[in-house]
Amino acid sequence: MQAKLKLVFSEESRPLLLDISSLLYDFELLHDFSLILCAEDYSNYTFSRLFWFRNGRPIITDHRVRVARIVKESPLIIELVLAGISVGSGALWVLLQATEKIQNWRLSREKLKLEVEKLRMEKEKLKLELEQKIQQREAIHFFNSLITRLERLPMKLVDMEITLEGDDTHEKIIFG
Repeated sequence: MQAKLKLVFSEESRPLLLDISSLLYDFELLHDFSLILCAEDYSNYTFSRLFWFRNGRPIITDHRVRVARIVKESPLIIELVLAGISVGSGALWVLLQATEKIQNWRLSREKLKLEVEKLRMEKEKLKLELEQKIQQREAIHFFNSLITRLERLPMKLVDMEITLEGDDTHEKIIFG
C-alpha cells in the first residue's frame, strides 16, 4: 500500500522561490521525521543536529517521498507519493498529527470517510504513543522545530487529500 498526498496552499501572488523551496524541504523533513520515529528500519537512528542537513537522515531510497505533481498557478498544489512503509508504520499518522499542531494550518476534519473513523476512536491512544515515541527518541526539540518552521512560511495549507492505494483498495480521504 502507498499513499498519495495532495496539498493545496493559500494563494500567494508571486511568492519567493526561497519560500517555496523552504516549504518543500521542511515538508520533506517532517516526512523523514515521521518515518524515522515510526518505522522499525530506523529504530537505531539517534536524532542530532545532522538531521537538518540534506544528507543527514539515512532514509532508504524506496522509502523517500516522491513528487507526483507540482502546480504553481493559484493556488500552489503539490502531490506527493508516500511509500508503503510510511502508511504501514504509522508515519502517515504522525504527519497528520503534525499538520493539526501547526496553528495556522487549520483543516476541517468533518469530511473524513468511515475508514478514518477507526483512527479517531484510537486518537488518544495514538497521541500518547506519539508523545512517548518522541520522548523515548529524545526528539521533542526536532518535532517542535519542524512545527515552528512550517508555521513561519507565508504559504498556509488550506486543503489536503490523501489517497490510500493498495492491491485491491483505493480510498480517498479529504480534509478541508
